[in-house]
Amino acid sequence: MKKYILFFILFTSTFNTFSQTNDSSNQENELHLPQVVTYIPSSLENKITYTSEELQQFNFQDLPQLLESTGIQLLSYGTYGLEQKPSIRGFTDETVRVVIDGVCVNNPQTGTFDFSTINLNSIKKIEIIKGGYTEGVEDEDAVGGVIYISTKEQNLTPSFSTNTKFISYLYPNFFDTFSQNLNFTSPITESTFFSTDINATSAKNAYRENDASVHDLHTNIQLTNYFGNGNSISIIDSTYIGDKNLPGPRYSQDKSHQNDFNNNLTLSLFTPNLSKFYTLKSNIYWLSNTRFYNDVSENSKHYINSIKYNLTFDFYPYKNLKEQAGITIDYTNLKSTNDGLHNQFTGVLKETSKISLSPIFSINIPLAIKFSGKNFAFTPKIAFAMDLKKLSFILDAYRIIQFPNMDDLYWIGFNTKGNPDLKPEDGFGTEFCINLFNSAKICFFATYYNNKIKWAFSNNQWMPQNVASAFYSGIDLNFDFELFNDLLKFNFNGEYLYNRLLDKKNEYEYGKRIMWTPDFTASFSTILNLNFIKFIFTSNYTGKRFISNLNLSYLKPYILLNFSAELTKIPHFTPYIKIDNIMDTKYESIENYPMPGISLTFGIKSKI
Repeated sequence: MKKYILFFILFTSTFNTFSQTNDSSNQENELHLPQVVTYIPSSLENKITYTSEELQQFNFQDLPQLLESTGIQLLSYGTYGLEQKPSIRGFTDETVRVVIDGVCVNNPQTGTFDFSTINLNSIKKIEIIKGGYTEGVEDEDAVGGVIYISTKEQNLTPSFSTNTKFISYLYPNFFDTFSQNLNFTSPITESTFFSTDINATSAKNAYRENDASVHDLHTNIQLTNYFGNGNSISIIDSTYIGDKNLPGPRYSQDKSHQNDFNNNLTLSLFTPNLSKFYTLKSNIYWLSNTRFYNDVSENSKHYINSIKYNLTFDFYPYKNLKEQAGITIDYTNLKSTNDGLHNQFTGVLKETSKISLSPIFSINIPLAIKFSGKNFAFTPKIAFAMDLKKLSFILDAYRIIQFPNMDDLYWIGFNTKGNPDLKPEDGFGTEFCINLFNSAKICFFATYYNNKIKWAFSNNQWMPQNVASAFYSGIDLNFDFELFNDLLKFNFNGEYLYNRLLDKKNEYEYGKRIMWTPDFTASFSTILNLNFIKFIFTSNYTGKRFISNLNLSYLKPYILLNFSAELTKIPHFTPYIKIDNIMDTKYESIENYPMPGISLTFGIKSKI
């Protein structure tokens, strides 16, 4: 693995040194896509959106860093390449769905998603939806929220770009992490475009007492052909190869080793110009996830292959009505040391009516039927909106259903066993949002959740059971504003969360706060954009978190302060520097898994 990364680094450096600008590449090739006009809001979902330009200027190392900057809590067992899980409104794991280019990529075995498998440089846009009100067919399993990721499209002119960065934790090694990104895109014909994006990282993660090194390689290849006034067909293949040494908790000598190989192949047909009133998008996917895991007590192998198909159809019969329908069908084959050999069929049929009642009032009604194995559910939702131009209101209510994952159903290990008789988790949620001048938003939310799956000790072994229920409520805050013609930008995201366990059968936990969920999380960023240099200051706050549902002890709140700067006027090159955790704060996201102190990143981006 290290040899391949070294070869890639040498190749990139040589290519970047001898490349020269081609004047002909500056000529613009225009491609006109049809526009569909509608007179109602496209969506009433509660979204936070980041474009690729905004992502690039912050110089994040990976996606978890970005999510933390939005005020989302991270449950982290380490930094780059190690397990990091976002918690939205107190929900995590499979209840937070990840959708990449229209396909849900949560692991059907565990329900989670490995965020180290995402190359941040290939992202065009990220949309974060908080809560279970969703309108897309591919995110119907969301309970806590959805993270939508759209990857970059091909440029219409040839381009070559790189991003080289070094990260140091200053002690004991000055150079701790090296990362190199390469992106190349070019038209092949007037209507056919090709692009490739490669990223290699070697991280020692030497701030830990134990070896936590990560070496990985991302690749993404896209080929798109446009035909018939905006219709297109695309083939996309993304791979991830990772070699990871995973330490145990603090003071423990336990270690584990993990090898991942993932391959996602997509064939996509987009036909926005079927007629004046119809659009159609069809995708078929093959997702392959292979993991080899070794530790002192277990050697296991897990092979997952999924075939996914989704079809979405938009119909505009009248200017005040939009009908949106979609279907997804998933087939998963699991071959696992712990789960055995299983096949699973999952599907969703969803229809959403979007109605403009007047120039001010609108209503959206998503209705879905979904199944997984023997589980079946109907999930109705509704949202009302009032738009007064500078002031708008949204009120929504929804039912939420979460089916058990394959580990919950089939897992067999030492003194542990899955439960094939589990019921789906279910509940109801509602939220009320106020949006002022499109720059300030406040949302009040509440959720009741029942039949939560929890591993409990019964009949001399650990087994998942539907034993927990809880109530969640709180406030989401988001503010964006600019001064002096974009010279100074400010952003604030915050969340106050109240939750209580409601399982009366467990008198010791009843009425207690759910472990690991902070009472308050927040982030604040300031961007100072001068003529030749850009400064960015960010801070993240995570409040008190109990380390068990008994609420006897907790992890202390912490604040992280970060700074970055980049030069913006050097042709083709952008040098930058970033300092994370300036105050060298000692903190833990998960008990006995210390997080890094101060770190220094310096790098250079180039584009030709």
